[in-house]
Amino acid sequence: MNANDTDAPAAAVFLHIGLPKSGTSYLQSTLWNSRRQLAEHGVLVPGPRQMSQNLAAWDLMGRRPRGAERPQVVGAWEALVGEVRAWSGSHAVVSEEFFAFARPRQVRQAVRAFAPAPVHVVVTVRDLARVLVGAWQQELAKGRSWRWDEYATAVRDPEQGPASAGVAFWLRQDVARVLEIWEREVPRGRVHVVTVPPPGSPPELLVQRFATATRLDPGWLAIGDYRGNVSMGAAEVEVLRRLNTSLGDRLNERQYTRVVANGVRPALQDRGRGTMSLPDDERGWVTERASATVEVLRSREYHVVGDLADLLPPPSVGMASRPDTAAPDEVADAALTALGTVVEAYADLWWRSRNNKPAAADAGSTIASTARSAAARARLAALSVMDRSRLVRRLAIRYLDRSSRT
Repeated sequence: MNANDTDAPAAAVFLHIGLPKSGTSYLQSTLWNSRRQLAEHGVLVPGPRQMSQNLAAWDLMGRRPRGAERPQVVGAWEALVGEVRAWSGSHAVVSEEFFAFARPRQVRQAVRAFAPAPVHVVVTVRDLARVLVGAWQQELAKGRSWRWDEYATAVRDPEQGPASAGVAFWLRQDVARVLEIWEREVPRGRVHVVTVPPPGSPPELLVQRFATATRLDPGWLAIGDYRGNVSMGAAEVEVLRRLNTSLGDRLNERQYTRVVANGVRPALQDRGRGTMSLPDDERGWVTERASATVEVLRSREYHVVGDLADLLPPPSVGMASRPDTAAPDEVADAALTALGTVVEAYADLWWRSRNNKPAAADAGSTIASTARSAAARARLAALSVMDRSRLVRRLAIRYLDRSSRT
């Protein structure tokens, strides 16, 4: 549906800009898996692959992986803009949480790149209690090694901890500040706030709310099961934190992502030993800050899909596992699980990459070698039988006794 008719009105552009930890991975997966059906109904999900929108955002923002080159970034923004501008359907949907970091100059560049198309901004927001714990885990999955108390203190008062913890958190999660920047280029009437449903809600409810904000029919979307960023328990988190401390900065960003974030972390998540909740002693200030955010959003009269009350921390129901407590034996067990997974992955990679081509040999040597191999396997099999049969073991011992005297 690429346009050749220059008189056709420009397709509207819906930019989903985050926030992080608000179901963005689930929504992006749903959009990507639905792109063919959406295209049939005039909606473009741009990019030749799902990573394309992430690369485009990196290109616009000047982002590069730490300690590694990624040549695909260069020109990715212009490619995405060109594909959207050529679209003749009703609208395009771009979803990338990195846009939440945009500075005013980058917002201006992004919005004006699509002119004369009208740009809508969509932001998904989750209650601060779940975001805080999830964001700490996410930072550990990027190589950080802060303890929970260090991270929570820095977020509560950014002047009391490392800026890379507290200040960075609010750069990502202060929805009022983020939207204030985007409003300089996008009219308030084209700003859409989608609240993440409270715990226990069906996952498709978030997709339905997002569809409303982006003018999609939920029937066009392939809503399936998505594992997403599964939370870890306290022991698993502690293993990851200590591993990061041990590694320091010896891995570049792409190495760390491949081995730790995509290797060790899923192994820890798969243990399924429970999730973590916000400790009760942090609930007061988190609720106060969330309430202030709700009041700001309500006063600005954005188009809200969902309920702003969803952004208030849910009542305390007891904690499956505190973020900062794990018994030593639980930590050791989790560490062995992670180590076993890494060893298995390394062994599999080595086995598949080794050179299995045998050296050339004549027919006689091949037959003799094969016979020796078969005999050796038979002896090993016999040893296994001895382990299970006392009679066979006695016969073997008698054989060894006789053979030693001859």
